Amino acid sequence: MVNDNEITAKWAKDTTQNVLNVKIEKQINDCLRGIKNAVSRNEMSVNIDMYADQLTKKELEKRGFKIRQHSDQREGSFLNINWE
Repeated sequence: MVNDNEITAKWAKDTTQNVLNVKIEKQINDCLRGIKNAVSRNEMSVNIDMYADQLTKKELEKRGFKIRQHSDQREGSFLNINWE
């Protein structure tokens, strides 16, 4: 735990960035696992139960995937990843 006198703007920025990086990395890994599973079933798209951060979507788009985020009050959020 950090002491109050050690909290600076740089500490806050660095800590926030580290937390974000871990979160994005986990989301990307979850997506890649879903893509691999869909490919093994000979499918050309996959739906993943998550609300993906913009950085996650950008990374997947950079890799050539088509991304659509869906949010429904009854069904919740899911991410459709397509590679047709």
